[in-house]
Amino acid sequence: MFNVIKRFRALRTSVRLSLQFSLLYAVLSAFVFIGAYWFTDFEVRDWVTDQMRGDGETFAAIYDAQGIDGLQSSIATLADVSFENARVYQLQNAQGDILVGNVVTVLSEDVASFIGADALELTTPIDDEVAGYWMRQDQIGPYTLFQGSGNHIVAEVLEAVGIALGVGYLVVVGLGLLLGIRVGQVTEGRIAEISNTLALASRGDLGARVSGHLTDNDDFSRISNGINKALDQLKRLLESQEQISNDIAHDLRTPLQRLRQRLELMRDGDVASAEDIDGALQQVEGIIATFNALLRIAQIEAQDRRAKFDTVNLNDVIANVVDIFGPAAEDSSQTLTFTPSVLPAKISGDPNMLTQLFANLVENALFHCPSGASITVTTQVKNDTISASVTDNGPGILPNDRERVFERFVRTDSSRGSPGNGLGLTLAKAIAEMHGASIVIEDREIGTAFLVAFQA
Repeated sequence: MFNVIKRFRALRTSVRLSLQFSLLYAVLSAFVFIGAYWFTDFEVRDWVTDQMRGDGETFAAIYDAQGIDGLQSSIATLADVSFENARVYQLQNAQGDILVGNVVTVLSEDVASFIGADALELTTPIDDEVAGYWMRQDQIGPYTLFQGSGNHIVAEVLEAVGIALGVGYLVVVGLGLLLGIRVGQVTEGRIAEISNTLALASRGDLGARVSGHLTDNDDFSRISNGINKALDQLKRLLESQEQISNDIAHDLRTPLQRLRQRLELMRDGDVASAEDIDGALQQVEGIIATFNALLRIAQIEAQDRRAKFDTVNLNDVIANVVDIFGPAAEDSSQTLTFTPSVLPAKISGDPNMLTQLFANLVENALFHCPSGASITVTTQVKNDTISASVTDNGPGILPNDRERVFERFVRTDSSRGSPGNGLGLTLAKAIAEMHGASIVIEDREIGTAFLVAFQA
């Protein structure tokens, strides 16, 4: 029953929309067809007038060449062959006497441009279709020539045009109405589908998507694609938040338990040792560092710092990072070098965030590479891309782990048991995406290479 009512409402809406647009279309079409009718009437009358004017010029040329006898002969011939008096002629001399023609009624110089057929007396009967004549007067020497053309020619042309335009108008309006109803139904269906998808999403079903022809280049397809992308992003965000909650509970449970054990020992003991206090403080500092890293990642992903973007030379940022970590590399008997690009590597960004990005990558390389390893940082400027790479010859990252290392709290098998919270590379990726850059791990036989590519 609900589906029947819903279909009726959809049909009613589509009919209303189609009637509105069909009415507008009918009015516009009527103006166009009336204009076509008027233009045809004007052109046909103009053609009749031009024909009589041309005949007058021809008669004048005959008079100049053959005199009055030739002129009378020509007019008499045309009057005799005029089928059912479709054309009428009358030639008068200077005294107003009729010399030749098929019009018996004496015409005066003030003859009207249109005369009814019943106002003229002709030598032979008039065709029933002729209701009147369009008249023209020409002066040929001392003689006056009157010409008339029956209006039945114009009437027949306009009748044919009127029938064609009328039938065409009914066909166009009828088809427009039917197509309008169909388009209205299709439109209503797509709107209903979008509405149903949003309703399902609002009730918690984030797997709902707008189906249909989403590759068409129309407004509904673009809206549908936008809604689907928004729902995809919302689902990913919610899944990410759920994963973050699980990761936080899993990764912080152990340090919190250790902290509790230390505090219980300190409570039960008579005097807390400096070692116990330092251990407890280290546990607290580690927990605080984890939460600060999570908060920083959330702020970066929310792009709260874009307002602080400025033009930054990436070479200066990386050179500063290399200078900071240079002593640590020397202490670990590692080699840290920087090869800047020849051209300035200028991008739009936050210098503090960029420093954090490359500090995390360099620190990650120093931490996971053994003594004697070599870490190289390079920048390149090529076309519209500015790239920076952090390369080492350490143990490397397994192919299956290259995507996972950017996730929160993910630590590979080789780094388990070592200090850290597994958020350094996550933070680096968040900063890169904040700057519209990509960060990937390149395939290498030996070591690891992080490549960060910016748009200039």
